Amino acid sequence: MISKHPSHKFIITTLILGFVFLLIFLTACTRDENEAFIQGTWFYNDLHIQEQVGESFSETYWTFDRGTYETYTCCFVEFQQYGRYDILESEGDKIVLEMFNIDGKLNSERYPVAITIDRAAGTIRLARAGPFTRISP
Repeated sequence: MISKHPSHKFIITTLILGFVFLLIFLTACTRDENEAFIQGTWFYNDLHIQEQVGESFSETYWTFDRGTYETYTCCFVEFQQYGRYDILESEGDKIVLEMFNIDGKLNSERYPVAITIDRAAGTIRLARAGPFTRISP
């Protein structure tokens, strides 16, 4: 039995409103399925850079971890970068990320990276490279 006392009504109303706001918050925080798919570390080995026989090979790794990223390329030219990302666009099997705080710098230039997902093959393509295969979840 619910009391008619005004303080009980206030508590019940507060609990109901709190539940509604929690439900809205949890719904808004649902992770994008494309973002969920790209999480983990991905590997690509380019035996002939830009399909030119005789050019040195290149290995590239990308790691995505809930808003942060790291990329490393070696062997022909060594390159390493890390930072944060936001989702600019996500539709179908394509997601576009905006990279920022690059190498930990707060004022770094932002730039977009388009990723195409092939769920059937379990691979991704970044810009003109790939397909990348997942090497860790």
